[in-house]
Amino acid sequence: MMATVRQSIVSLVAMLFIGLLSTAQAQSSPIGVALDQRVIDLTNTLDAGTTTRLKDQLAALEQRKGAQVAVLLVPTTGGASIEDYANQLFRAWKLGRKDVNDGILLVVAKEDHKVRIEVGYGLEGTVTDLLAHRIIEEHITPAFRQGDFAGGVQQAVNDLTLLVDGGDLPAPAAREVNPQFIALLLAFIAGAIGGVLMAAGKLHWRRALIASVAATVLLAIYGGGPDWPMYLLVLPLTLLIGGATFGALWMARAVFYSVVAVLAYIVGLLVADHFVAVDFVRWLAMPLGGALVLGLYVGLFFVIRESWRKSPRFFIVRVLAVAAVYVAVGMLLGHGYQDWLVAIPAASIVAFIVFVQSISEGGSGSGGGSSGSSSGGSSSSSSSSSSGSGGSSGGGGASGSW
Repeated sequence: MMATVRQSIVSLVAMLFIGLLSTAQAQSSPIGVALDQRVIDLTNTLDAGTTTRLKDQLAALEQRKGAQVAVLLVPTTGGASIEDYANQLFRAWKLGRKDVNDGILLVVAKEDHKVRIEVGYGLEGTVTDLLAHRIIEEHITPAFRQGDFAGGVQQAVNDLTLLVDGGDLPAPAAREVNPQFIALLLAFIAGAIGGVLMAAGKLHWRRALIASVAATVLLAIYGGGPDWPMYLLVLPLTLLIGGATFGALWMARAVFYSVVAVLAYIVGLLVADHFVAVDFVRWLAMPLGGALVLGLYVGLFFVIRESWRKSPRFFIVRVLAVAAVYVAVGMLLGHGYQDWLVAIPAASIVAFIVFVQSISEGGSGSGGGSSGSSSGGSSSSSSSSSSGSGGSSGGGGASGSW
C-alpha cells in the first residue's frame, strides 16, 4: 500500500514539474505562446482551412523570395499602442533573414479594433508606408467592418505576397547539406544493411568487418574534412548503431517493415520538399505523433489488464492514483484543445509507468516496492525556418482601425 502511494506521489510531482516547465517556456515569449508558426490566431477567428492555406502561401513565398511574413491575431494589446506592440513582437519573432531584414508582421488586435503592418528594414522600399496604409484602408478594414476577418487577412496576405514577389531581394540561399551529416547518414544506412544481412545469415562477420573498415576510411575522407581523425572513431560507432538497431528489428519482421515504411515516408517528404513547400508539422509530426499516441493507449490497455491479472490487490488504488494524475495534469495544462493534446498523453505515460511497476512488483512476489521517478518532455510544433535571425524594423509600415 505504502509503495503504491509513494509511486503515485512521485508521479504527481513529476507531472507538476512538467507543467511548470511548459509554463516557463511559454512565458519566454512576449505573448505567452511560442513564436514558431507563420500564422498564430489567439482569438479563434480563423478556421483550420484558412490557417492552413495562409501557412502554405507564406511558406511558398519564403521559398521563392526568402522573405518571412507572419500573421498574428490577438484579443488586445493590453493597453500598449499597436505600433509598439507590433514592433516588440517583430523583434522577438526575428522575422526576416539576417543582414537582409526582409520580414513583415501583420498584427490584428480584434477587441481593440486595431491593425498594424510592421515592415522590416529590407522591405521598406518595396512595401512602403503608403502601400501598407492602402492595404489596410482599402482591403483589411472594409472586410473587418463587415465581420469578414478571414477575408480581410487573406486579402492582406495576397497583397503583401504580390508586393514581395515584385521586389528586388537577394535570392534565397541554396540549402546545402553538410558533407559530415551525409557521411554519418551513409554510415548508419550501411550499418543497417549490414546488420540485416548478418541477422539473415547472408553476411559473415569477417566480411562485415572488412566492409566496415573500408566504409569508415572512405566516409572519413569524404565528410571528415580537417577533422577526419575524429571521424575514424565516430563512423564505426555509427555503423555499429545502425547494424545493431536494424539487425534486432529484423528479428521482429512486422516491426522492421513498419520502421522501413516510416523511413520511406520521411524520405518521400524530403524529396517532395525540394519541389514544393512541405508543411512537415502537418505531414510528418502529426501522423507520427498520432501513431505514437495510438500505440501508447494500445500498450496501456494491455499493461492495465496484465496489472489486474498479476497484482489485483491494490488495483483500485492504482486506478484512483492514475485518475488523480489525469486531473492534476488537466488542471495544469488543459486550458485549450491543443493543451489537452499534450496533457492527456503526458498523463498516460505516467499511468503506463505506474501499472508497469505494479506488474514487476507482482511478478517478484514482493509486496514492497521502490520509489520510481518519471520524466517527460514537452512537445512543440514548429515549422521549418520559423525565425530568420532578422527582426530589425525601424517602425516602417502602417496602422489602422475599424
